[in-house]
Amino acid sequence: MNKTLLPLVTALSLSLSLGASPALAERTLRLSSQIPANHPIGENLAFFEEKVEEISDGEIQVQIFPSAQLYKGSEIPQAVSSGAIDMGLVLIDEYSGTLPATGLFSVAFLFPDYEVLSKAAGPDSPVRQQLDEMIRETGTKVLWWQDYGPIQLLANDQPLIDPADMQGKKVRVLGKPSGDFIEALGGNPVKISGSEQFMAYQRGTVDVGMTGTTATQSRKLHEVMDYITITNHAQVEFLVVINDELWNELSEQEKAWMSEAALAAEKKMREETKAKNLEAQQFLAEETDMEVVELSEEQLEAWKEASEPAVQAYIDAAGDPGQELVDQVREMQ
Repeated sequence: MNKTLLPLVTALSLSLSLGASPALAERTLRLSSQIPANHPIGENLAFFEEKVEEISDGEIQVQIFPSAQLYKGSEIPQAVSSGAIDMGLVLIDEYSGTLPATGLFSVAFLFPDYEVLSKAAGPDSPVRQQLDEMIRETGTKVLWWQDYGPIQLLANDQPLIDPADMQGKKVRVLGKPSGDFIEALGGNPVKISGSEQFMAYQRGTVDVGMTGTTATQSRKLHEVMDYITITNHAQVEFLVVINDELWNELSEQEKAWMSEAALAAEKKMREETKAKNLEAQQFLAEETDMEVVELSEEQLEAWKEASEPAVQAYIDAAGDPGQELVDQVREMQ
């Protein structure tokens, strides 16, 4: 090589190695999710990933592990609090075993519509702030809430029309509050994680399923269950949590980036959830063999009356904080 060209080549190579290649992330955070990537909640996680990487100019990267690749939903609180994983998606009910008050959103028929739900679950809501503080005591900080939408009941052979149809049935539940609901109706609750639903229904581990329309579509539960009864008996909330010690280690700038992206993700999810649940319901009715059963007002009232003991069971378990939260929600109705 011509000696006069050598300095130019060296300078060009150095320039390419320093400037042309993308900068390495200053911090990479791993996030475990039990939800499929194609579910609206999975899509919301991907939105957060893109948003935080965009506003931090790549200084924070997020790696998402969907479909329970690393941990089941019930394992997330411990995995995050111990630092085994940086962040995790968790159904708020997973905390209700040790913090009964956190099961509020699964109390039967306590949230009659999206308006009441948004008031109770909004970032400035005293209901939410109280629950966030409880969860912080476990070593996990809540970054944002994800509105999953209303919960329905799935069945085989014959549809669920009357509360008496639940007598003696084994029913998949999400946690204690939904278990109290089933016991009030004379059924037998069986806790099964979201990622294990398909096999549980296929094998007949339970007689009745419990989940949302979006999960019924994305998890293809319509292939193993014949009917979905639209009860809207609970309004489920998922949380994205981060290890508390890790959060405290972040710089103020990193916290600001994470909070901005989290708020944007939560706002987007809450604006879209109702429409996506209705779209999934329409898909099930028109594109699958599953029959969608819509109850009359009189039929729904019968379900509400039959499940009233579940509200008192929640209050008994949660004590004064539970009574206070129920009173606050009822004032929002």
